[in-house]
Amino acid sequence: MTRLPLITLIAILTLPLVCDASPFLVCDPQSGVTHYRLTGPSWVPETVPAQSDGSIKMDVSSATVGTNSLTVKACRNDDVWGELCSDAVPFAFTRPSAAAPPLNIHLSR
Repeated sequence: MTRLPLITLIAILTLPLVCDASPFLVCDPQSGVTHYRLTGPSWVPETVPAQSDGSIKMDVSSATVGTNSLTVKACRNDDVWGELCSDAVPFAFTRPSAAAPPLNIHLSR
């Protein structure tokens, strides 16, 4: 019986590690990148901070159903020149719609 609290504690501590299941926009690590500039539909943020390795990881779970198109620029801040960004890279994906509701729900013998 003393193992049950330990197993419960381990499960609670590891739960956040396995719950990271939303779809994400990602890229390869890039040295020196501090943030990303994005353009697209209203749900797309204007900037996203870079991960510690210079990559992007943006949650797209709030995307609208259907085709979504956006552009992404990798940027860094320079003391002399200010913000320096790459050329815009286009990205498009389609979010599927939910399943159709069940029809003719009733009880049966």
